[in-house]
Amino acid sequence: MHSIYIAAIITTLSSIVVWGGLYYYFLELNLKLDRYLFLLPLGAMSCPIVNLFVKMPLLKVLKDLFNIQGAIDLGTPLSFLLIFLFIPPVTEEIVKIVPALFMKIREMDNKTLFRVAYMLGFGFGLGEIWYIAYNVAKDPGMQSTPFYYFGGFMGERFIVSFIHAGLTVVALTGFGKSIKRPGVMGLMIAILLHAAGNVSAIIYRLRVLPEIVGQQINSLSIGILLCILVVVVTGKMRSIIKYQN
Repeated sequence: MHSIYIAAIITTLSSIVVWGGLYYYFLELNLKLDRYLFLLPLGAMSCPIVNLFVKMPLLKVLKDLFNIQGAIDLGTPLSFLLIFLFIPPVTEEIVKIVPALFMKIREMDNKTLFRVAYMLGFGFGLGEIWYIAYNVAKDPGMQSTPFYYFGGFMGERFIVSFIHAGLTVVALTGFGKSIKRPGVMGLMIAILLHAAGNVSAIIYRLRVLPEIVGQQINSLSIGILLCILVVVVTGKMRSIIKYQN
């Protein structure tokens, strides 16, 4: 077994324990009776689907239009970079909520709507762990790397698995502590938050700053987005429980 898969297993289990535990603790749910668990693998499958059949073809078309060869750099047109920035947020946030559109979400109570959103987003985050791990495993240069060298991968994917859950919650229930009915505004806010979190990653790839500084800024950006979404998600959870009681 490639060592990246060991790292992926550790990351998946820790994410389920912490972020899944947060979900079940706050909502006072019984794991064995959770009828929406099936959304977890459904969300996970949507990750490779959107990457392979949506994002990659779009990126190819975009590069052909701008005649971009290879990786982006400081010479890449700003218009290309702006479109490049929004491709992942737009495609991923839309794909994550597609299954919910077939579930009569406008007829759901607040708790059910939140659960559907959280499961779909969290499932996508777990799927992304394995999608990235699979691509790393194909790199011959990574064959002999011990799993503990993938600490950055494990830490980032652990955080991002919750971020995906939080963004889908925002997309389907709005931004703020209350649960709102699904609408375009929630989806737009989720896309903008996602894009804001990706800005530092693009800056890092452009190498406009020293590598270590770029890494620190990227980590800070992810941390800020995590904090925002933890506040939003736990606030919604508390409002649900308060309403029930």
